[in-house]
Amino acid sequence: MIHNCLSPLTKKVNRIENYGMTVDLIDTSRGTVRIGSMPDVSKFLNHHGFREEIVVVPDWQGSMAGDNHTGEEFILWQAQVKGGIRKHYVGLSANVAQVHQNLNETFSFFFDSKRISIIRKKWLNNWFNRKVAAPVYENGPLKITVDHHNIILSDQGHTIYDMLALKPSQSQDNQVEIVLEQVTRDSNPRQTLEVLAVGAGNGFAGTISNFVLRFDRQVIWIDPCGYPAFTLARHGIHWDDITHVIITHNHEDHIQGFSACLKRAEHTKTPLNLLTAPTIHRLLKKQFTPLCPEFDRLVNFTPLSPGTPLQLGAVRIESRWNHHFLPYGTLGFKITAGGKTFGFSGDTKLDETINSIVNRDELLPQWFASCDLVFHEIDFDNPDSVHTHWKQVQKLQQAISGQVLGYHTPFLANGPMPLVQEGKTYYLE
Repeated sequence: MIHNCLSPLTKKVNRIENYGMTVDLIDTSRGTVRIGSMPDVSKFLNHHGFREEIVVVPDWQGSMAGDNHTGEEFILWQAQVKGGIRKHYVGLSANVAQVHQNLNETFSFFFDSKRISIIRKKWLNNWFNRKVAAPVYENGPLKITVDHHNIILSDQGHTIYDMLALKPSQSQDNQVEIVLEQVTRDSNPRQTLEVLAVGAGNGFAGTISNFVLRFDRQVIWIDPCGYPAFTLARHGIHWDDITHVIITHNHEDHIQGFSACLKRAEHTKTPLNLLTAPTIHRLLKKQFTPLCPEFDRLVNFTPLSPGTPLQLGAVRIESRWNHHFLPYGTLGFKITAGGKTFGFSGDTKLDETINSIVNRDELLPQWFASCDLVFHEIDFDNPDSVHTHWKQVQKLQQAISGQVLGYHTPFLANGPMPLVQEGKTYYLE
């Protein structure tokens, strides 16, 4: 299957393809135009050296590979954190409004300057310039015609792009089925708690952090990444062997594969078993119902209530509210099975000074004291960032007896703290 491949379609049009999903990039007199999005699109664009000035927002469509709106949040985070340009977002009014609304639910929130309170920023409109095509967008000699069936670009009087004429020949769903046929099913119960690191990176680098836990007959996937069938297959896991999905929070790098999971549930007529907090569930429902109108039928929701353990067969899950910058909350976990406990920080700002102000015991290192293994998000570069600086993680390691490994960062083979290794299975024996 094709992974992060750049192909020229014409002299003016290049296509980036990743596991059946595509974005087209058109060279015009008004700069590069991108058609649609896909999970991790910001990484692919950086890898291939593109900087687009205009983004065309198509009708929202999804498949078992993913959807063509997800990916845009980290385009904006790249611009906000690393610098960028204010792009024109072009399309039918409802489509542009849908993307803008979903981004406004997540990208617009941040910490205050002291990293204590959550505040709404005006960043979105700094980077997202809404330009409705009704049905034509004009920018000098460039014209973009958009309707529910096609997207056509003409420049200096010549048609240079016709989406229907360049449509991929093989469906994304067919490619998913092909890869699933090649993966062996595994329903063998586990007597030892296993934690597989499918990815340990973040929205800027590497495979986003997501993990599969197994014990007895439970197979729990934390924060599903994009292109689920393909990404899990790389590690020998059949997508349909997943029994439950945990969502820690609503940032894009933690729900990247959620639309694909919904489409798989739609295809197999087997609902997704979702574990998360009610506030997180409500936003997921609000955001993804337009793509999947039967959201309630596609999702079996079991609420996680911080402070109240959930017993899932032989697996016990304790959750907490983290210190992060979304008003819907962000979850951390302790998962116990077979007499062993795995701790998972989730995105959080562990900091002694901050916690002396917010005064929450569950944010202290001692919350992980019972854990045999802890995966904790880590930031090596900036003590004042929104993530946990490595020196605070080092103090956590000194305060508890279990092993602590960092994640949610580019991998450093010789860093000052040991990191989770992508592709490795950790056995809690």
